[in-house]
Amino acid sequence: MNKTITLTMLALLVSGCGKSMSRDEKDKDKPGYQEAKTFCSQCHSLPFGDQHPPAAWPDVVARMEGYMQSSKRMMPNQIQREAIITYFQNDK
Repeated sequence: MNKTITLTMLALLVSGCGKSMSRDEKDKDKPGYQEAKTFCSQCHSLPFGDQHPPAAWPDVVARMEGYMQSSKRMMPNQIQREAIITYFQNDK
């Protein structure tokens, strides 16, 4: 390979390093992401959906709502709650 091609390939390789997409960039348009980020991030970092089996998410969200209520934090309404559950059940 000639020197120009080698240097070009090296520059392309280096420029791509460390540029992974953030979760905000990747998930911002997914249904339920904004709701999950708004409510869950009041107390902790946003969990990933594979942290629990899909069928467990309704109970997990209900348990977290208990913590939100007891600490007088903002609570999701029913539509937001369903969006949060759906987001986590489909977050892979």
